[in-house]
Amino acid sequence: MIFGPVIVAIVALLILLWTPINFKTVTPRKIDQASTSLDVRVLKGEGVKNAAEKENYIPIIGSSELSRMDPFHPSSMAQKYHWKNKPFLLGNPGTASLTQALNVSGMTGLKNQKAVVIISPQWFTKKGVPSDVFKYFLSPLQLTGFIVNSNHGDKKMNKYIANRILDLDDSLNTVETNALLRIADGKQITSFQRFYINRLTRSSLQSQDNLFGTISLNDHQKKIDQAVSKLPDNYNYKDLDKLAVKMAKNHSRENDLQIGDSFYRKQLYRRIHRYKNAHRHVDYNHSPEYNDFQAMLYLFNQNHTEVMFVIQPVNPKWIKYTGMPKDSLADFSKKITYQLKSQGFNNVVDLTHEKNPNYIAEDTIHMGWRGWLILDKHLEPYYKNKKADPNKTNYKMNSYFLTKKWANNTDF
Repeated sequence: MIFGPVIVAIVALLILLWTPINFKTVTPRKIDQASTSLDVRVLKGEGVKNAAEKENYIPIIGSSELSRMDPFHPSSMAQKYHWKNKPFLLGNPGTASLTQALNVSGMTGLKNQKAVVIISPQWFTKKGVPSDVFKYFLSPLQLTGFIVNSNHGDKKMNKYIANRILDLDDSLNTVETNALLRIADGKQITSFQRFYINRLTRSSLQSQDNLFGTISLNDHQKKIDQAVSKLPDNYNYKDLDKLAVKMAKNHSRENDLQIGDSFYRKQLYRRIHRYKNAHRHVDYNHSPEYNDFQAMLYLFNQNHTEVMFVIQPVNPKWIKYTGMPKDSLADFSKKITYQLKSQGFNNVVDLTHEKNPNYIAEDTIHMGWRGWLILDKHLEPYYKNKKADPNKTNYKMNSYFLTKKWANNTDF
């Protein structure tokens, strides 16, 4: 009488987690909510993202800038001006290239579809992504997917990703670790590893994702509705640009750095003096992030995904205040653009070279106000068709970009 119900509950849970049942918990309403939730479970899961790929959504892959949901944010503009396809936001603070590479590997619905990637220069530090940040965002589900599919795709890319994961996370499960060691050595995983990971671990993780991946998601719809209410009914770029400047001025009155007052009060007010000339030695040209970024490109190539890459701007007044070398952003832009275009990823929107950079960023390093509006001008026509143009996915991958030599190269 005491233990019977407990035992029954445990058995029922085990059946739910290991029985290959397709739980239909991903409804259109849940997909819509997930598209702007920025919930880490959506990022680390697979079900809701792949369901969205069957609907009218195109993913925007990035990091913390996606949370700056002002009236000119792509999700606001798509809702107000009825874009044919809507953004599906995938990113959190700290989600750099390797996290997003594994994210892309789990997005089977991306094949022959479109995507957008926002590149943040600040990812490209000398040490690259911190181990603790990578471990936080490492998805066991996406990891198992990478392992069981490792006999496909580019062998050098698989070796690189496996080695990089092992370098950054020393707390992996033994079976997964041994499988990664084989992949890193250029070998296929064993039949036991494949059975265990695919039939037991991955099956359970997929059931968990299907059951719990959309429960109590963050709901930003009210925030977006409020932002949308501030936009005029008719789209006119010049009028919207004036409105963006007006809003930006109203929200950045407490400082002369064109930084939003809320951010300034919370993050900078008491320690602003610490940042004076603090970035004189910033260097974005030497980083393992270039290699992680290349791994993500390989996965886009594998899925024949057409991608728009956006190089995010840095607040020009912040650059001046912190003493960042004038060439830092220009050199970074040149290097990452070379890596992209030399392999056929030709759709690059570089916002670091805008002639009028006023209010292009909402804070120090994140797009907002005019930055979003400028990007929207590129996104709206791109979002009219979610199918990839085969003529724009003829990529020519170069494994040189996976090497340490390229990570530190300044001659290109």
